[in-house]
Amino acid sequence: MQEELLHSVVKLTKTRDVDSLESSLLSTIHEFIGCQKISIYKSTLGGDELTVECSLSFEVLDDKQYHWQESERILSPSSELLSCLHSACIIAIQGQDGVERRWIPITLSDKPIGAIAIVSPSLSSADQVLLNAFCCIYENYLTILHENERDKLTGLLNRQTFDKKLKQLVEKQVVNHHKTLKASEDRKQYKETVSWLAMMDIDHFKQVNDSYGHVCGDEVLLILAQTMEKFFSSTDLLFRFGGEEFVLVFEPVTFEEVESLLNDFVALVRRTKFPFVDKLTVSIGVAKVGPYDFPIHILENADRALYAAKENGRDQICFFESLVSCYERPAGDEGDGVDLF
Repeated sequence: MQEELLHSVVKLTKTRDVDSLESSLLSTIHEFIGCQKISIYKSTLGGDELTVECSLSFEVLDDKQYHWQESERILSPSSELLSCLHSACIIAIQGQDGVERRWIPITLSDKPIGAIAIVSPSLSSADQVLLNAFCCIYENYLTILHENERDKLTGLLNRQTFDKKLKQLVEKQVVNHHKTLKASEDRKQYKETVSWLAMMDIDHFKQVNDSYGHVCGDEVLLILAQTMEKFFSSTDLLFRFGGEEFVLVFEPVTFEEVESLLNDFVALVRRTKFPFVDKLTVSIGVAKVGPYDFPIHILENADRALYAAKENGRDQICFFESLVSCYERPAGDEGDGVDLF
């Protein structure tokens, strides 16, 4: 038992990303405690609104079958889950059938950021100690991963994690693409939803640093990052690439939806008050994340769209696909071939 336990701890701490850590944690808890269902919930506070997401769930269907459920937003969290998130205290309820439901808070920098929910037969004292120990290991290692994946100033994801996160997104989109095509009988009526990558740059940021100093510049970056976290969904990926450059990766939506969302954000930045700066604006270049695109090509397309947005007056968004359509060669025009950029 002790040898197996040590092996599981080694396996948990061997992971290098949050997704792998979560799946390893749920498998380990099931192996040693035998729960019927285990779920990891994450919470984010945007303004006065609390958003709760079930990032991963593991359920035992029978002796040989299991079901994994990935990211799902919870529109109506249970009162017990909300109480656990607000109080950062363990909550346990046992039904008349002997089944126990337990919620264990997860904290980061002394703030509750989520909870692990367990459905199982009544747990013995030894099982409770073991469960709490696994949750503490997860919490401690999550802190380490968070520090490694996050930008020190803004708290957004950093440049080093971008390639891995985008690769995971593209791989997931390939699977979803096949499922959608298989399920869609009427392709003509199907409204395409894809992921999008936006590259954002603060307009004339060098003037802010030159005029007011880097301390003021850092404050501007921090306020902008906080504005992004409050405005965009918790499932969207927000990166600081360095300096005044940011990258945003959105969950699958239509072109019209992402265009409206980004236009609203550009307008919000325009209205936001920053220290010393009378008016701050951003330029954004956007590219589609196709299921078979190379990450480097997606990033290059967004960068070209960003360049076009800046060249055409800044304080606006530009889509790479719109640029390509503008430069499409008329039918019958052979020409010598002109590079788009």
